[in-house]
Amino acid sequence: MSSEKTAAAPNNWAPGAQKIDATSIAKPFREEIREQIQKLKAEGIEAPLLVGLLANNDPAAKKYAEWTGRACKADGIRYELREIDDAIDVENALRDANDDPRVHGIIVYYPIFGQVESFSGESQDDYLRDTVSHKCDVEGLCHEYRSNLYRNKRYVDYPTNSKKCVLPCTALSVVKILESCPSCYDKSKPIGRHMEGQTVTIINRSEIVGRPLAAMLANDGADVYSIDIDSIYLFRGGRLYACDGETPESCVRKSSVVVTGVPTKDYRLPSEWIQPNTTVVNVASFKNVNEDEILQIENVTYIPMVGKVTVAMLERNLMRLFYNFHHPERQLEERKKKESDAASPWYGNALQVYTAIAATAILAMSLAKRK
Repeated sequence: MSSEKTAAAPNNWAPGAQKIDATSIAKPFREEIREQIQKLKAEGIEAPLLVGLLANNDPAAKKYAEWTGRACKADGIRYELREIDDAIDVENALRDANDDPRVHGIIVYYPIFGQVESFSGESQDDYLRDTVSHKCDVEGLCHEYRSNLYRNKRYVDYPTNSKKCVLPCTALSVVKILESCPSCYDKSKPIGRHMEGQTVTIINRSEIVGRPLAAMLANDGADVYSIDIDSIYLFRGGRLYACDGETPESCVRKSSVVVTGVPTKDYRLPSEWIQPNTTVVNVASFKNVNEDEILQIENVTYIPMVGKVTVAMLERNLMRLFYNFHHPERQLEERKKKESDAASPWYGNALQVYTAIAATAILAMSLAKRK
């Protein structure tokens, strides 16, 4: 592992314990994005436009919006934050952005309806996620991308397979962090088996982080325990199993990777559950672990924040959407295809006409004989 990723180990840390700065993990992805933007500009193509919709007072959402804006500006991406005073107006603002040909990506900063009492209730946030066009969904949370993820379907244009799916950016950031950590991913194995032999525990089952991350790591070959308030499930080999005999402690103790994403400052993962050689990733905006205690565990690898990598994955998703759907060459292809389809006769080709006429004649003769 590169020394720039790892904080200098104080003398009171256990042998082999390390704390990783996720900022350095994001760096190569952002450098690649800058290169893509420069290439577009050299071709006379304007940088993609990302629109953010903010309609809440959640400090974490506001911080995420600020990080997004700063990162986009630094990397040459156009970013426009649209603040909405009344949550009831978010859907209209979202549909306007979907229909705007100038917009190449959309991010909605949640929670919105989950924060306060409303007629719609917190399920309205799920409805909004599914309202984002798949052509603009930089978070990868709309129904089409979620459905493809849970079925391990990696392209949106089967059987052509020229357009890769967008993956949920926070979950994807954890994957990229684990790929950079020692002993988590084995890229010498075939795709779908990079985490074969690894056991992972994720303490969060939200639609934004926990569920998609569990599916992604299971799709890479890991056994994944998904822990929520009142249930534990195991993702293994494309199947989901209820775990009545397991406890959060038993799952964490057998895991080589532990991901915490509990959105409350009151939760702490008991440090004694974590075993030597474990990688611990804190996804929540609050610290779900006692940092001083877990760095007393031999060979533990600790990542305290994922936000910078999440923003890099957001930008990466935007570029994928741009090349999938919005690049001038891609739009020209789509126009030509529509024109070709419109010019094609309704009957397809001469063989189809002949077959239809022959089948009709045979049917008519058969009916005549019956009479």
